[in-house]
Amino acid sequence: MKYPVLLNTPIKEIIFSISYDEIVDKDCFEKFINLEFIKNKFSEIKPSVTNQFEITNKGINVSNDNSGFHLKNNNEVLQMRKGSLSYHYLHEYCSFDKILNVLIKIWNIFDNVTKDNLTVNDISVRYINVLEVDSENPVSELVQLYPKQSKNRSIVKFQNSVTFSYTNNPEYIINAVSTLPKENLVLLDISVNKKNQKNKIDLVESFKPLREIKNRVFFDSITAKALLKYINQKN
Repeated sequence: MKYPVLLNTPIKEIIFSISYDEIVDKDCFEKFINLEFIKNKFSEIKPSVTNQFEITNKGINVSNDNSGFHLKNNNEVLQMRKGSLSYHYLHEYCSFDKILNVLIKIWNIFDNVTKDNLTVNDISVRYINVLEVDSENPVSELVQLYPKQSKNRSIVKFQNSVTFSYTNNPEYIINAVSTLPKENLVLLDISVNKKNQKNKIDLVESFKPLREIKNRVFFDSITAKALLKYINQKN
């Protein structure tokens, strides 16, 4: 289905993720972040530190695990953890094809520095949208996810999460979250996930259906008023 082109989309962050079976050791991560292409692309490279908890007879031991990395430039982030790689595009819209091309290039480079070909078990896309809310554009007149708002009700805050799949695409799991983080903003967070059962996968072809599905979810989740707002709105 063909969807309308928005002059100024409410997208604030786009995330493409790949998960894999193998345990990649720290040496592979180190080798990857020291490649010239990666160092030239990302101006900031830092270890990702997470806390590890271990319960013993003497109590709970807390240790730091820094086996991942957080790479960043002005509007791109690459998050690398054990078993997953995610590419984030921040602050503005970027085409699906362009993001996918960058992700595939980074993935192929990363796959080449590991000892074996990585086995992809899951792929996903996530689009975080922020829509402006005011007295003339209350929540219920912009998004169609609950809670529905009437003229005589004033929603102070809410968080709503719906997980579903379309009947004609049951293998794609969708999570749509709407929240009101501030009184003048509503967040519409859409994720589409696809499990992979094959040993080998064509990533480009596997990601392509996610574009149509995430578009369908977005346009199913907003009202005609919101659609007109972003079709007509210019920067």
